[in-house]
Amino acid sequence: MKINLKNVCGVVLLVCAVVSCDLDTTPTTSLDAPNVYKDTKNAERVLRGAWNYIFNSGSTYASIGMGSIMLNDDFAGSDVVRTRSYGFSGSYNLTNGYARGEYNGVLWDLMYDPINNCNGILKYIDDVAGTKEDKARIKGQAFATRGYAYMILATHYSFAIDKDPNAVCVPIYTEPTDNEVALTGKPASSVSEVFAQALSDLEDALLLIPENYSHGNIANAQYQIDYPVVLGLLARTHLYARNWQKAYDYASDALKINSFLMNESQYKSGFNDYTNEEWMWSLSCTIEDNMPCYLFHFKDCTSIPGSYYTSLNTDPNFKEMFEDGDYRKDLFDWGQTASGDWAMVNKKFIFKDLDNMLADLVMMRTSEMYLIKAEAAAHLAGKESEAQQLLYTLRNARMKEGKTTAAVTETGDVLIQEIWKERRKELWGEGFALTDLIRNQQSVERKEYDGKITVGDKEIAVKGHTIISFPDKTSFAPNSKYYLFRIPEKEELQNTGLYSKYPRLSIYDL
Repeated sequence: MKINLKNVCGVVLLVCAVVSCDLDTTPTTSLDAPNVYKDTKNAERVLRGAWNYIFNSGSTYASIGMGSIMLNDDFAGSDVVRTRSYGFSGSYNLTNGYARGEYNGVLWDLMYDPINNCNGILKYIDDVAGTKEDKARIKGQAFATRGYAYMILATHYSFAIDKDPNAVCVPIYTEPTDNEVALTGKPASSVSEVFAQALSDLEDALLLIPENYSHGNIANAQYQIDYPVVLGLLARTHLYARNWQKAYDYASDALKINSFLMNESQYKSGFNDYTNEEWMWSLSCTIEDNMPCYLFHFKDCTSIPGSYYTSLNTDPNFKEMFEDGDYRKDLFDWGQTASGDWAMVNKKFIFKDLDNMLADLVMMRTSEMYLIKAEAAAHLAGKESEAQQLLYTLRNARMKEGKTTAAVTETGDVLIQEIWKERRKELWGEGFALTDLIRNQQSVERKEYDGKITVGDKEIAVKGHTIISFPDKTSFAPNSKYYLFRIPEKEELQNTGLYSKYPRLSIYDL
């Protein structure tokens, strides 16, 4: 909660002009509700403004929008090594969320300001001028956007739902905030209630967004939530909420629309282009709207001088998780970073247009749907063999031409562990590491690595992880307070009823 005009009923600060770029970054003055919501064209501008905020807002170059939160989550996991560079040190040290640092406050605003925009759309859209079809689609996209935001909040501000379904999470707002609410706030809901709100919103979206509506190959529409993206978000959110049958069903429906998996050349092309057929949802950056792709300076470790920071490096032990013949293994090798360190750098992320420093940001791929369906199937009676086949299909698609992966024979908990391992390998660097650790009640796994490589006629000492314990020097363990984002201090101070329904987590009293 923030006491400013963004929280006052009828005021929208994020209205965007209709321009050729993906998300206009030009600010506008605040407008009252009758002017903002007079027709569907303006209502759609409000929705565009919400996504503009999600992708472009932040406090530093290392905290630009949702892409920076995804990077934070990977730096906080097991398989990313950060070398000396600007940005994400608190993420790698696991101090950002607990200490309520930079990304903690950024994420709170990134979700709640757009939630308020969506609440305004949902309140007024039925009465604005425009076609019935346009109003239904915009309403559905507002539901989907709000559902996405609550899913992100549920997965970052609370432990796994099955650890304690009644644990405090965050407040739920479903109406535009008026002066009274802006001054007093609302009590925080439980993690179960926040997940329920996210799923309810996404289910409503599925009923309103036409099956034949698609953002297609239009560059400036890739962020828009279409029917397949809603299916994917429902599959993802049900997986996180441990609703196995629903996760299985929605992932199946998404794969009926698109089951494409990249070949080797496509996978190695840089993860930078929305036209990749495996990409279901993304942000396409343009010269006019290029702030989000600045994050590639941290992700692209090989396109010097385009990459100034080269921070997203790899645990050498992670590379050994890939079997011989898996072409993904080629994406990780020793190299020198911008700071002069020798590290295992990644070649997964490469600027698409180095001259203009442009690249597109991936938000969802079909491979995630295979993994969701496999994990859900492994929990469902009578579907274990299907889970094995789904895991095999994805693994085999990642083998070099002429190579074949071994059949998947693991069962029970061992099979589930293999699926989790495959998520680490397939989705590395795409923002899932911290969420998976929290939802699966796993621990960060980091081991020291000391070795030498030969460069020319010299032997160079190389290392892996430099942080191998929590900030208090205790060993990594599951369900640690250091994994969570804490409710920002400003919210605790202003929202006097914040913990009136569910108590503050006791871990913060230690």
